[in-house]
Amino acid sequence: MISHSCAMRTEGQPKAEQIGRMPGVDLRVLVPHRWNHYGRDDQPAQPPEPGASFEMDIRRVWLRWAGPFTWHAHFYTGMAAAIREFKPDVIDLWEEAWGAVSAQAVWLRNRILPSARIVTETEQNIYKKLPFPFEQFRKYTLEHSDYAVARSEEAAEVLRSKGFGRPVEVVPNAVDDTLFHPPSQEDRDSARRELGFTGFTAGYIGRLVPEKGLTDLIDALPLCHELTVIIVGSGPTLEELKQRAAKLDVTHRVRFLGALPLPELPKIMGAMDTLVLPSRTTPQWKEQFGRVIIEAHACATPTIGSDSGAIPKVVGGGGLIFPEGNSELLAAALMSLAADPARTRHLGQIGREQVERQYTTACVARQMAAIYSKVLPRHRSSDAPLFQGAAGLDTADRLTENPSSTR
Repeated sequence: MISHSCAMRTEGQPKAEQIGRMPGVDLRVLVPHRWNHYGRDDQPAQPPEPGASFEMDIRRVWLRWAGPFTWHAHFYTGMAAAIREFKPDVIDLWEEAWGAVSAQAVWLRNRILPSARIVTETEQNIYKKLPFPFEQFRKYTLEHSDYAVARSEEAAEVLRSKGFGRPVEVVPNAVDDTLFHPPSQEDRDSARRELGFTGFTAGYIGRLVPEKGLTDLIDALPLCHELTVIIVGSGPTLEELKQRAAKLDVTHRVRFLGALPLPELPKIMGAMDTLVLPSRTTPQWKEQFGRVIIEAHACATPTIGSDSGAIPKVVGGGGLIFPEGNSELLAAALMSLAADPARTRHLGQIGREQVERQYTTACVARQMAAIYSKVLPRHRSSDAPLFQGAAGLDTADRLTENPSSTR
């Protein structure tokens, strides 16, 4: 697996840990020696347990942040050596297909280990032509990939519109349900006292950028009575949001907590009454998934989301949807939950049940293991899957046709 997300212990590593536990899977993850994470230059974090189920292979990258191209221009100096040493059966590109690193991996696979299968992953849910050379990178990567994983149905449609004719499967993002889980009533009450939450409290967690629609959340406040908004995150629109709150005379009802480490978020999410994701679609972007939704749901906190991109599908029955850009209907959704605590708790429970069914790291790992099995050529004359316990597969023939692990 090639993944800059797996350089971070609290982001990609929980999913990698679960994939590595799948019987028959021998997982090595290639990660960058340093990474620019929204302006913060980080070194990779080693898995917390010495007995981790996967191996991290840390290699030097170049162009880990290239201005307007962000991280899509990065590539590894040691990738050829990594492929020669490990000799993988499958190369999982947990990077966008248009990234230089994806084209690099395909090019090296074709020359060093042509028997290896390529699985490419994407979240891109808007059909658009990318500037040179990224559209060419995408075309090359897709032409040589054997299977594609899309985060949403919209992303799958974009792949097909770009001419990808091989199998495409929708596999969602995952939430670490050992970190995000429902608090006890005692813990929730204690967190609310500690955080100073009084009355009905709605929250937002994420980047403070125009496309997240936070002005709509501020604009909804004058239409809501006795409601407080907590905003966790940092970004270029912070001062604009503060000025907007001052202009509407709701400064006393908006608290900006700044960016916080991921391990601190479950306590805040569990203490909120609802989490709001009011994203707005732009010509270049619409919400690709909304990972914060499943994190809130894992804490049994209901969500209110706009109808941008994948949000309605991810919210499901665990919250409410309003038309993006409509602060009046957002206010109505907020007040409907504030007026009905029993309904609010019920929606939170539905969200938690959705997480348990399809969004835990274990659920997603089973899906990925099944895909690895599908993409490999069948061994001998048997159609038995390579992976014991993969979702939807018959486990009766556990690895009997292929006793060695798949790498």
